[in-house]
Amino acid sequence: MPGVRNDLLRWLPETVRRSFRDQCAIRSIPAGQVIFQYGDERGEMYRVLRGTVRISTMRVDGLEMIYALLGPGECLGASSLIDGERMPQTAEALDDVKIQVLSSAAFSKLRETYRVFDDALLRLLSSRLRMMSAHMANAVLADPPNRVALRLLEVAHVAPDGGLHVSITQAALALLTGASRQTVNKVLKQLERKGFIFLTYRRIELRNIDKLKRMAEII
Repeated sequence: MPGVRNDLLRWLPETVRRSFRDQCAIRSIPAGQVIFQYGDERGEMYRVLRGTVRISTMRVDGLEMIYALLGPGECLGASSLIDGERMPQTAEALDDVKIQVLSSAAFSKLRETYRVFDDALLRLLSSRLRMMSAHMANAVLADPPNRVALRLLEVAHVAPDGGLHVSITQAALALLTGASRQTVNKVLKQLERKGFIFLTYRRIELRNIDKLKRMAEII
């Protein structure tokens, strides 16, 4: 949903939110810096306060796949703390980022102290599983316009003027959709002609959310 993030805190009462904040450190990450890499043994959970984090995997030959762009309120790293496995993707600051950092010990303490924290983690992981299922179906069954519409809706954020904007390059959108940059450019121009979006420099304004949602639906 545009403008709605998978924020763990929205499923928690204020007392637990306060405990979460109290146990987090704050870290500033400059644009382009890696937060963690695929295969890292990292005992931390992160929550984005400001900026955008790119979640991706890269082959040894340099071919990259972007899984998601995570904005303010969204969490990463929880799965590795739960199952003890290594990091399944690489996380990089797309722009200047500020994050909350929860240590493994603090994460375990919150789970032991508050049952509702475990419930919130289940909601978060369930939401991510639904998102990945939608992406798999989209990759197999959808054509490029469907995939572009879905990704635009996923990464849109509410701007200060109240509109819904997407602030990524067409190259990044191509990596998100698994289509070529030329194909994405063609689809975006088609959507603009239909009045669904408006293109500006390094920004896409979403103008007709209902029609974009219908375009993104494939089943």
